[in-house]
Amino acid sequence: MDFFRYVLLVLLTLASLSAKEYDWQPFKPVVRPEVPTAGNGWAKNDIDRFVAARQQTLNLSHRPEASKGIWLRRVHLDLTGLAPTPLEQAEFLDDDSPDAYETVVDKLLASPAYGERWGRHWMDVWRYSDWAGYKNELRDSQRHIWHWRDWIVESLNQDKGYDQMLREMLAADELYPEDTQTIRATGYLARQYFRNRDQWMDNVVTHTAQGFLGITLGCAKCHEHKYDGFTMEDYYAFRAIFESYQVRTDRVPGELDTLKLGMPRAYDSSISAKTYLFDKGDERHPLKDKEIVPGIPALFKGKYAPKNLTLPNAAYQPHRRPFVLDGLRDEARGKLAEATTCIEKEAAGKNLEALEALLAIEAIEGSGKKDSEEWKAAATQLVRLQRESKLADAKAKVETAVLTKDQTEGEFLKAKDGKDKAAIAKSKRAMDAAIKSWKDAEKALATAQKAMEAKLDSKYTAREGKTYSKLSSGRRSALAEWLTGRENPLAARVAANHIWLRHFGQAIVPTVNEFGSFGKKPSHPALLDWLAAEFMETDWSMKSLHKLIVLSATYRQSSASDERNAAIDPDNTYLWKMPTRRMEGEIVRDNLLHLAGTLDREMSGPDIPNTEAQTSKRRSIYLRHAHEKLVEFVQIFDGPKVTECYQRDQTVQPHQALALANSRLTFDQAKTLARKMDKQCGQDDGKFVNQAFRWILARMPTQEEQALCREYLAKENTRKNLLMVLFNHNDFVTIR
Repeated sequence: MDFFRYVLLVLLTLASLSAKEYDWQPFKPVVRPEVPTAGNGWAKNDIDRFVAARQQTLNLSHRPEASKGIWLRRVHLDLTGLAPTPLEQAEFLDDDSPDAYETVVDKLLASPAYGERWGRHWMDVWRYSDWAGYKNELRDSQRHIWHWRDWIVESLNQDKGYDQMLREMLAADELYPEDTQTIRATGYLARQYFRNRDQWMDNVVTHTAQGFLGITLGCAKCHEHKYDGFTMEDYYAFRAIFESYQVRTDRVPGELDTLKLGMPRAYDSSISAKTYLFDKGDERHPLKDKEIVPGIPALFKGKYAPKNLTLPNAAYQPHRRPFVLDGLRDEARGKLAEATTCIEKEAAGKNLEALEALLAIEAIEGSGKKDSEEWKAAATQLVRLQRESKLADAKAKVETAVLTKDQTEGEFLKAKDGKDKAAIAKSKRAMDAAIKSWKDAEKALATAQKAMEAKLDSKYTAREGKTYSKLSSGRRSALAEWLTGRENPLAARVAANHIWLRHFGQAIVPTVNEFGSFGKKPSHPALLDWLAAEFMETDWSMKSLHKLIVLSATYRQSSASDERNAAIDPDNTYLWKMPTRRMEGEIVRDNLLHLAGTLDREMSGPDIPNTEAQTSKRRSIYLRHAHEKLVEFVQIFDGPKVTECYQRDQTVQPHQALALANSRLTFDQAKTLARKMDKQCGQDDGKFVNQAFRWILARMPTQEEQALCREYLAKENTRKNLLMVLFNHNDFVTIR
């Protein structure tokens, strides 16, 4: 068939397709479409019938099924990010049972590596970023935001419903105020932090709308949306939902200092936070004649009814949580154990005694007995103990100050004898500082002694610790309820589209964060609606959706091209073959470690400095990812952007090969793998070549490759370098 006949065929089929186009309405509730009858003799599930129907209309034919080995590597990398080992390859290739494919999928979905692989995908969408500050400065995101990352990974491995994940990220502090493990999810809101409050609010409005709903609501900040029916008031009503929230860092068990370790989380600082329209979006000019009421875009006509929520004590008085009290006791006992002099022991003992009395009176107050006779007696006793503790502490400080003063005076006199002017000046400064400290300690002691003589009362010194509002606005939990309701038209569609993108390298709706009029039309609109309906009806189970996709005939197709199909659909929009994709930077790095057998499978914990990427053996998801703190190796292979990364770019650039060839990590892992394979293969170069291809490329070499590799080994006599070559092979960084 010549070129002009091809063009005519394409025009005719496109005209036919247009006439039968599915009426896709992304802003209307999902209705499960009827499954087409196409795909008989080919389809393995309903996904294939939708794909086959589109192909049939365009006169496309599907490609044959990929070999078992290619599918195995594809599904391993898709679901866990780790290529199959030679043993896993052999087990699958030898398994002729009808459920062999399903067995592999179930095993991969049950692997902890699944949560790490797909956790990174969702971290892209939800804008994960580690803290980017310097010393005590707080910039984008928060210290210890990795708690949210761990929650994402754990939730995915538990197959927590996507709807539940959204509820927890938006409002766990309101829905589960005493469940600190779940409240980690609000790291999503904590990460949106920006020093300028208006920019902060713009971040959360813009990216909640794009990430969860696939709409560009941010376009309505300064004017009415030019393409969709969103007004400026819609933007500010959505902002008002978040206006009341702030971020705090709670203590965690085992550490009282939140700079060293803590959990960033959202909370409502006020139930009456007000939102006003900004004139032309300029925060300097709020229109205060009209307060904007929290709400969802009017276009969706959904129910949004927030109610104030009363929080339990532990939520608004976190400094009174049992583990904090235990930590304070342990700290005081530790000081007592470390004390060496009698006076230090007395001070530390009095401190512990006063602390126990203080915690006891907090318990009395917590039971509602403040101002009772019991409370008055306990408060008076506490005042006495606090005075005694302060006196003992003052005596200990005087003793220490005297010793320091005497020591520095001696050093000063010694320096004078030496007649070294610089040494004399330095020791004089130290002596003067010590004398000042001694005098200050003497004054503090006099004050403490005077306080002991004063009449006892009940005005004790309360423990430091912020008390927050007892009420939360309920605005965010109401949003979460609407967002995850079946009447919401977008949440399931957007999620299913993201999942599809990461299995096929191309989304059904190409503009994954724009489902509105300005976005691109879906390639398979009916399929997307069917997937969204299926997703919701299986309790928003991502694992169920993954399984359906990777067991479909569409996913199991070969990636080999076809001249006729390519003429009709050169971009493979209608999936007549399986698209080939490049590995993301994280799994390029992870597989260097995994295939060499050195990957550290420890999960969770604080982010690892990005500077340690070439030496750390942990998975890349645990490496620091923040502005100016990126892993260069990962970024070269199209790593995620910090600001937003709804869909990664795929590039082929010369410096990717240079990075692999010159990386210390590649060199070290090739060396380690070579030693391991030497033990297995001995001096047999042919066996070594076969095993090298199995390990690194998950296939056997062709006859030509075998011959070239053996010729190379005969000349160079260095197996490690051959492995370096294979790590730089296109098949290593490609998912076929």
